[in-house]
Amino acid sequence: MATTLRGKLGGLNGIRVLDRGSELAAIATIEVSGWDATELSKLLRTTGINTSASLRAYAVIDMDEKRAASALRLSPHYYNTEGEIDRVVETLRA
Repeated sequence: MATTLRGKLGGLNGIRVLDRGSELAAIATIEVSGWDATELSKLLRTTGINTSASLRAYAVIDMDEKRAASALRLSPHYYNTEGEIDRVVETLRA
């Protein structure tokens, strides 16, 4: 599910997928242009989309290498559906 989510989000303007490496985790992290991840996470939660934020202070070296101040963390699980993934993508697109 995280791979599907990364693929769909990676094609959107203003969204940068931050995950790197040969083996990626089940958590997808993105940067959304013009948004602080904490504020965006709060907004998404009001629509029923549960996310969290990771701030530069939590991972200084990693965030500096990625040139990101904050990252939105999306954690799809085996019980999520393709429809829910599409809803997240459409909400972020808007």
